Amino acid sequence: MADSDPTTLALLNYYCRQNLYHHVQTVAQDAIKKYGHDPVLIFYRALGMLNEERIPEAMRELQQIKDREEVQLCSIMALIIAHKRSKNIDKEAIVELDAKLKEQRRSAGEKALYFAGLYLLHGSRNDKAREYIDRLLKINPQSREGLTLRGWIDLTSEKEQVAKKAIRFFEEADTQHDIEWLFGKAKYFELRQKYTVSLDLVNQIIALNITFVPALVEKMMLLLALKEW
Repeated sequence: MADSDPTTLALLNYYCRQNLYHHVQTVAQDAIKKYGHDPVLIFYRALGMLNEERIPEAMRELQQIKDREEVQLCSIMALIIAHKRSKNIDKEAIVELDAKLKEQRRSAGEKALYFAGLYLLHGSRNDKAREYIDRLLKINPQSREGLTLRGWIDLTSEKEQVAKKAIRFFEEADTQHDIEWLFGKAKYFELRQKYTVSLDLVNQIIALNITFVPALVEKMMLLLALKEW
């Protein structure tokens, strides 16, 4: 699913960035009905539960997928957080998970590193997310997914000088029919107050998928900024 439906992933990532975790669960659940029990979708559903403090439910979901290669690292990270937030903290389980995380990290592939970086970004741990995606880009410097996510990591940095450099990664990715890439680049130019450029990119998203609600919302905000309402 992660490869075949980038629009759903872009929607899930948008709701994560907005901290709308009930929406994350709803979108993930609808996609699971369509695609079956895809581990990436289960992870997003668990992430939504975890951020709504539905700890036992999130842990059950994460236990199902913690050995699936593409989501192994992010699932173990999320399980560690879930255990730490539990009413009865299982310190032994945390130690075991931490050891497993260190072991799996040594041999992690591109997908595992990508979703680990994405999870860390959604947890506002940009510096740690950058470490994982830089490792991915050492394996595959041309990874468009990796470059796009690296752009998002810098774009959402609290350091202005770092955020300014995000455009380099979006330019290197140059995947013009990818919603996550277009949205990231549009957000970059919006933050630089280049609203016309940003609007053009948002219009490209709408042309790709007119039902992608975040693009319609973003277009409305840009038109307000341009005073074209």
